[in-house]
Amino acid sequence: MTHTILVTGGAGYIGGTASELLLDEGFNVIILDDLSTGHKESIANQTPFYNSKIGDIEALNKIFSNHKIDAVMHFAGAALVHESMQNPKKYFDINFCQAQNLLNVMNKHNVKNFIFSSTCAIYGIPDKDEIPIKEETIPKPINPYGESKLLFETSLKWEKESNNLNFIALRYFNVAGSSKQHFENHKPETHLIPLAVNAAKSNNTLKIYGNDYQTQDGTAIRDYVHVVDLINAHICALKALIEKKNCSCIYNVGYGVGYSVFEIVNAVQEVLKTQVKYNITDRRSGDPPILIANSEKIKKELNWKPKHNNINEIIESTSRFIT
Repeated sequence: MTHTILVTGGAGYIGGTASELLLDEGFNVIILDDLSTGHKESIANQTPFYNSKIGDIEALNKIFSNHKIDAVMHFAGAALVHESMQNPKKYFDINFCQAQNLLNVMNKHNVKNFIFSSTCAIYGIPDKDEIPIKEETIPKPINPYGESKLLFETSLKWEKESNNLNFIALRYFNVAGSSKQHFENHKPETHLIPLAVNAAKSNNTLKIYGNDYQTQDGTAIRDYVHVVDLINAHICALKALIEKKNCSCIYNVGYGVGYSVFEIVNAVQEVLKTQVKYNITDRRSGDPPILIANSEKIKKELNWKPKHNNINEIIESTSRFIT
């Protein structure tokens, strides 16, 4: 039996990669995206597409009435930490309020399988003895982005209690790299690896936000996960829900290895055989110093097996789409 998956945010970088790999796996895919940050041209031919916000109840009812949907992969949302500090209302509206409409329509149409694109930002600034971060670490978000995602996670737990929602939330760390068809194409681009690659190729100057963190070289440290491995984690979660496996509701997705900003710059220089010019400026508000995942739980319970755990491979795959 072929299952049909609604992918919200399916015209974006991560959601688009999910749509691509789901189709490769033989699933039927339906895409919902308002194209505020997504790209219609990235949607595969013949894939049903609805141009709508996730909070549009009329549009959602139409989608669920027109298609027999077996599960929802929810990627749509606002996801810039710095912007969330400037405009928190936007983040609570999109990431929580509008997403509640999606849950309500799912419940109305008796669709019970849900995979949520969550974030390591919910952890805030963990204590040193909490790194690598486990799922049991108490969430302490320090920005509206992380707070809005945590709030929605909490609502999912109550939906499970009250309406028998089967959900898995994947708290992933910094996503990078590209699939065969999808790559980071944000406007403006805010992610370090594509910015560093662009600086190397175009002789632009990379901005480094802060060199006064309590880390070995003063720059922030992040755990980078290849987008293909990330989506394979989503597919592992999807299969677990469909097969009704006894599994947990929340998983981290990362490699358990942290790289500082300077280490990423050095890796880009090594891969591309050229210098990266950079300028150090003030920290951005809402940025934690260190975020590294402990992902043993998803490996053990969902049999997730990362295949692209190599920072040079991530950088090389990113560079293929940056001229």
